[in-house]
Amino acid sequence: MTTTTAAETKPATSTVGRKLSDWIDPKNVIIAVSLAIGCGLYGWKGLGWAVIAIIFAAVIPMTYILYVAGDGTWANRHLTERQQRITVLPVISASVAAGLAIESATNAPSEIIAMTAAMWATITAIWPVTVLAKYKISVHAAVTGGSIAMLAQAYSPLWLAGFALVALLGWARVSVREHTVSQVITGAILGTAVAGAVYAILQ
Repeated sequence: MTTTTAAETKPATSTVGRKLSDWIDPKNVIIAVSLAIGCGLYGWKGLGWAVIAIIFAAVIPMTYILYVAGDGTWANRHLTERQQRITVLPVISASVAAGLAIESATNAPSEIIAMTAAMWATITAIWPVTVLAKYKISVHAAVTGGSIAMLAQAYSPLWLAGFALVALLGWARVSVREHTVSQVITGAILGTAVAGAVYAILQ
């Protein structure tokens, strides 16, 4: 008699969607955009400020999610429950604000300040939508869309082609049933608008 495991019966789209969700998660995107703007614009001189952004916008929030707000497992990092997000988002916002304060105190370049401020504004804007509208907006789409908007301003409008990646990520989040299409689209629009505007004003 042949038995079929859960992994064997899992739809291929769900498997691909989960891998994409893991690879292009907010933490990884924040690390990538911090290095791209910090080191890409200022070389080794900008590495220190990039590391500050990474620590306060990615490392500390992820540590909090895993070991304080979560159950200590890597599988819990996507915060699938809206109630978890209500508790965690203010902590992430405070952490990013602390990183921004350190960057300001160490005379970080305007592009670094603008990038971190844009991250803070995006996370802060997601919270009232989550609480007041009771809407589980896609943080994946918001962070990735905002990052593309900043890179397009920092380097070239050609970076706008990166929105194809946002669309692919949106498909992934819907395929694993973590978000609806509207939640993904709303996240992408919010992140792009907020991060793009803040970066444009402060850079």
